[in-house]
Formats: sequence, structure tokens, C-alpha cells
Amino acid sequence: MTHERIWNLFARKMANELLPEEEKELERLLQQHPEASYIKEMLMHPWKDRERLFGPEEVDMALRRHKLRLEAAGDADDEPVPVRPKGKVRRMVLQLTGVAAAVALAFFVGRQWLPAANSPLEGAPQQLVTQKGSRSHIKLPDGTTVWLNAGSKLDYPKQFTGGKREVTLEGEAFFDVAKDADRPFTVRTKTFAIRVLGTEFNVRAYPQEDSAVTSLIRGAVEVVLDETENRVVRLRPNEKLTMLTAVVTPDNNGHNPVEIHQPVKSRLTEVEDSVIAETAWVENKLAFKKMPLERVAVLLEHWFDADIRFKNDNKRQVYLSGVFDKESLIEVLKALELTGSFHFRQGDDGVIWIE
Repeated sequence: MTHERIWNLFARKMANELLPEEEKELERLLQQHPEASYIKEMLMHPWKDRERLFGPEEVDMALRRHKLRLEAAGDADDEPVPVRPKGKVRRMVLQLTGVAAAVALAFFVGRQWLPAANSPLEGAPQQLVTQKGSRSHIKLPDGTTVWLNAGSKLDYPKQFTGGKREVTLEGEAFFDVAKDADRPFTVRTKTFAIRVLGTEFNVRAYPQEDSAVTSLIRGAVEVVLDETENRVVRLRPNEKLTMLTAVVTPDNNGHNPVEIHQPVKSRLTEVEDSVIAETAWVENKLAFKKMPLERVAVLLEHWFDADIRFKNDNKRQVYLSGVFDKESLIEVLKALELTGSFHFRQGDDGVIWIE
């Protein structure tokens, strides 16, 4: 049913009938089924309306060819002879024919390229990707719900097999894990792995940031720092573990820098309206407490798909707190600017400069 829905939305899009909410639905489905992106590119190119009015000779030739095909199939005696449309009606017929052909091709290609429900690709790896400025959520095969924050990537199997459930995260995600005592759920990141049975927790592990954070809301988790040495930190509700990353160059030859991870356990922070800063984004709220402006800028870049740079590096360590719901980027910056700790301006190219 999901694949049929994708093709139905494709057809409505090519007919310029897609509603705004259907456009968002199509984008979400394409994120959940990345294998359909190739088909999208193939379909959207050939059937693009170029507003070209076909001449009478071209229409007559097309109709003659159509009649010959009908006769070859033995149906010519039962079919009425088509009447050539004129003017705008002719172009409309050709446009609708193009859309119909696209829908037919979509069905054929979908059958060829998308895995069926019982196909051998049942256990094939899947990937959900969110671009900067967007967020998404998905229900995994075991019933676990995952909210994916902006600029993040989640790799997961189409079906969990064996005695484990395992996914890989790059970026930030909130997990509401379905309970299954016989199959632990594991989230792997570049810095650590998290083992759970059934719980709610948040993971932030962007590759470009100098720390990775696990925040536990409900239940219990084990943060595995080193599987070889069995270094494990257990978290209780409302606790978080921050792994600070430092790049160190060995003294022996001055090459081959290595990453040193230092775990720091603390309590979850709440902001003025009792919203937990680490998980407010799941409810589409932007929240932070006593966060340096340097990190706030990164947060805003992901949230709004913006480009924020510093003209005054002394402003990087200015600490700020705030909760925002539906404000725009400029509205957020103006509110923070009222603290008197910095000023900002937007260049003609859209870049935000902190001064």
C-alpha cells in the first residue's frame, strides 16, 4: 500500500494537482523509501510539460499509428475512429496522455525496482535522512518509534532478524523503544553504543561536534564506551552522559592524531517553562539553557538550515538560555540580541554574522 501511495502522489504531482500536505507526505515517504528517489528522477524528466503545441501533421501521424496498433491487435473493427482535437483541447489531450503514460510507467518501474512485501530484499538495509531545516519520524519494524532531528541519518534493517535489534545513528534522534526482553535494542554511533530493552532516550552524535550526548527520559540504558574492555556507564531517568572529544597528537612522532573521549555524567537541564532542553525538539520546540553562543549557532544552523559565522570570536563563549516555538531565525536572534551580549547582521548572501 505504501508503494502504491507513492506512485499515486507522483501522478498527482505531474498533473499539478498535489496539495501542500500531500507534498510533505511525498517527501516523507521518499525519505523512508530512498530506493524510490531514482525512479522519481526518471519519471519527472521525460514527462515534464514543455508547453509545446503539436501541429496537425504530428497529431494525425500519432492517431494513424494508434489505429494501426489497434488493427494489429484485432480490435480495429470495434473501435471508433478518433476525431482530431483542435486548439487548446488538443494540447490538453496530449498532456493527459503524458500523465497517463507516466502513471503506467511508474507502476511498471515500481514493480521492477521496489521490493515487494515478500521479496528476498526483506532484510535489506534502509536509511532515513533528514536535511538541515527539517525533522522526521519513523516506526521501525519492531514497533520502536524514532524522531530524527535535522541533518541526521539513521541506518536500520527492513526487518530485525536473530536475537538483536541494532541501528546506526549519525546526528540526533529520540527513541521510544518497543519492549522486547529477548532482543536488546542497540544504537551505535561513532563515539559509543547504547543498549536498552524498552525506554525513551535521546542521542546527539553529530560528527562535526566535539561531544556526543545520551539523555535518558524513562527506563534504563547502558552506554557502552568500549566493548573490548566492557567499559559501561548505566544511566537512570533524567540523567545524561556527555562524551567530550579531544584530539591528541602522540609525542613519539608527532603524527597520527587520536581521539580521546572523556565521559561526564550529569542531570538533564530544564529551562524556564519546564521543557527539558535535550528533548524539546521532538515537540518542535527550540530550547537550550546556559549554552555557549558557539553551540547555539550550530543548533540554529541545523534547525533553520542557516549559515552563521563569527566576526568577533570573543562572542563564542557567551552563555544563553531560551525556549522558542514557532519563531523564525531572525526572530530568535533578535530575542537573544536583547540580552546585550552580542549583535548580528545578515549579509546580502544570507550569511548571519555575529559581532
